[in-house]
Amino acid sequence: MPMTWLGPGLFLATLATLLVETLNARLLSVLTWYHLSFFAVSLAMLGMAGGAVHVFLRPDRYGPATAPRALARVTFAFALSIPLSHLVTLVVPFTAVERLSVMDVLPVAVFTVVLAVPFVLSGVLVTIALTRVGAPIGRIYAWDLVGAALGCLLVVVLLERLNLTSAFFVAGAAAALGAWSFHRAAGEPRAWRPMAAAVVLAAAALANAGPTGLFQIIYPKNRQLWLQHGANAIARWNSHSYVTVHRPGETRAFMWGPAEGAERFRTTTAWLVIDGEAGSPITQWDGRRESLDWVSYDVTTLPYFIRQDGRVAIVGVGGGRDVLSAIWAGSRSIVGIEVNRIILDLHEGSHRTFANIATQPHVRLVHDDGRAWLTRTDERFDVIQISLVDTWASTGAGAFALSENGLYTLDAWRVFLDRLTPGGVLSVSRWFDPANVSETSRLVALGIAALIDRGVERPADHLVLAVRERVATLMISTAPFTADDRRRLEEAEANRGYQLAVSPWAPAAAGPVVDRIASSRTMDELLAAADDPYFDYRPPTDARPYYFNMLKPRALFADVAIASEGALGGNLRATLLLVVLLGVTSALVVLMIVGPLAASGRPPLPAGRFALSMSYFAIIGFAFMLVQIAFLQRFAIYLGHPTYTLSTVLFSMLVAAGAGSLLSERLPVGGRGRYLLVPVLIAAALAVTAVALPKAIDTTITAGLAARSIIVLAFIGPVALLFGFCFPIGARLIAGTPALTAWAWGINGAFGVLASILAVGLSIWVGIDANFWIAAGLYFLLLPLMPAMGSDAPGRDDHRA
Repeated sequence: MPMTWLGPGLFLATLATLLVETLNARLLSVLTWYHLSFFAVSLAMLGMAGGAVHVFLRPDRYGPATAPRALARVTFAFALSIPLSHLVTLVVPFTAVERLSVMDVLPVAVFTVVLAVPFVLSGVLVTIALTRVGAPIGRIYAWDLVGAALGCLLVVVLLERLNLTSAFFVAGAAAALGAWSFHRAAGEPRAWRPMAAAVVLAAAALANAGPTGLFQIIYPKNRQLWLQHGANAIARWNSHSYVTVHRPGETRAFMWGPAEGAERFRTTTAWLVIDGEAGSPITQWDGRRESLDWVSYDVTTLPYFIRQDGRVAIVGVGGGRDVLSAIWAGSRSIVGIEVNRIILDLHEGSHRTFANIATQPHVRLVHDDGRAWLTRTDERFDVIQISLVDTWASTGAGAFALSENGLYTLDAWRVFLDRLTPGGVLSVSRWFDPANVSETSRLVALGIAALIDRGVERPADHLVLAVRERVATLMISTAPFTADDRRRLEEAEANRGYQLAVSPWAPAAAGPVVDRIASSRTMDELLAAADDPYFDYRPPTDARPYYFNMLKPRALFADVAIASEGALGGNLRATLLLVVLLGVTSALVVLMIVGPLAASGRPPLPAGRFALSMSYFAIIGFAFMLVQIAFLQRFAIYLGHPTYTLSTVLFSMLVAAGAGSLLSERLPVGGRGRYLLVPVLIAAALAVTAVALPKAIDTTITAGLAARSIIVLAFIGPVALLFGFCFPIGARLIAGTPALTAWAWGINGAFGVLASILAVGLSIWVGIDANFWIAAGLYFLLLPLMPAMGSDAPGRDDHRA
């Protein structure tokens, strides 16, 4: 096939593949929950490996004479499958897993198959292009690599300019253009069909790019609750979220934790909804401070009863409720930090004179990650407020991969307390359930840990926990709370009905776990107080930033009561879903990879060498994915959001591993055994990464996004470069048995798929860095395998001195 058409065709096809992979991560976080974002990576690997096995096991069907036309046809099918798969996911609800029953598992299986279809077709076309059409491998591989890398980066641009469905249509159009190129290369007479499909899909992308879009998600989190299309005035996508804004209406004033007497207030509100389930009210305000008395009837406003007329920083502007509370308190300076550009656009654009917070001269809205901005700034504040910043979507599912976890770690609270003035208050409001185990226990543990970390001898003198209905507000001060603070808070308790569940001047009354934690004075006492066989109350750190996941695995198999709602109910559903995903993907691995390989028969070589060879490819696939998931989780906090992180990590690993693959051709695999240095260097690099990465993140978190991205590339690049050596070296070691190639591709992909799921559980219950250490150990296991794989194999390099 002529490279004039073959190279561009593969470039467009792999660009579309990586676009779909990254877009699926964003789609899954809206349709289901954030922790499923990683599953997009798993599905891509599953489909690509299954497609490759399909080609390798059918040499007659994809021989030199038939491969060009097959490539054109499969790529056209791939292009059509992208929008069709996406539209199916929009109209079919993804049900939550409540128990391990057939009807709970079946929807997960169906969704997995629907999302995997485009990747199977992509795996087929990429394998044909690389191995069946006789193209120069160096040049065709370069086209493949550049297309995939660009697809990783393009997703951020598309989501900022269009919306999710339009971005999928663009991916389909790119794949259709790739099919047109392959048709031209193969001399197919009906090349007009993929070109027509490309035009139609591009037109659909533009037509759908309006303010609300023709195609919208209607079943977020299996609920048709927020996204009633007739109620939506605005619907916008970006790399952070899917944001809709309802048309305003007059209702009872919304309060997170309404005080006694709050029911008499009415306001006009336009609900802002993030990713289909997390709501934040944009309240109409006339710009007069005296008309804001109603906000004082919410427990989230409590810090302003004791710190008025001060400097305030608010993390997570949302609809602007906390900004209104700070204005009510007469704060002389207010900084609202919001990571989502769409939300700031609303306040500064369409809802500027509706909400009126951006019109206030003493209010400054900043587009940045809250933790990163507070780390960089030299300003000091009397109040730093973080009210229910998580999105309920994450709380309900354990938030396995959500950037806002970075707000609820000991490392983050160390920064927040350092940015307070003497006697300043950090106020964090979270959900509270007095009848069940709730995250409040962990919130208090985090507060006590932050105070102990500062060297405070009596942490309880610096902490107040106020509760009203389902919301608790934790206030931590850099100095002991004063008698005047006590007077003001007890007046609020008497007049508004708040409960001071934990305070310096009264016995704790928040339940035995919270009371025990709140009385801790050393870290050892705190860890002992937080110890529990079924629930994790330990303060999260950046190495284990899963604040919302409190359920330990053993609780699934114990006779322990777990609430069906709230954080623990979500933890249960999330953990069950992780188990179901492992089961479903294992079944698909058997069906798509292991089964066909087994049916083809074991290659003609001794069983021992076969086992050693397959162990090699299983290990490198498994370890690679452990590291990739760990990088994604570590850098999601560092860079500010999983979607941007996914694009950056995939891009850098693709480019570096591709370079390593090309360089591996210069390394002989016989003779002095220099190739054995590769796993040793990888293990050493991973050990250095595990030790140095946390320190580098702490040191450079103040840098701008571009500088932090360079740091990410600096850590990923060397490791991924060495990863790129492994598969080509293994392929050369088994070159004497060509029938092993299909097995190598399949086993490598199968174990990578399974590792992507297991790595998430490992990060949650052990720690992210455990993935690096386990992967390092696995690479050391390659040392005895590699020499034995190619023993007596014809074609093995022999470079004796």
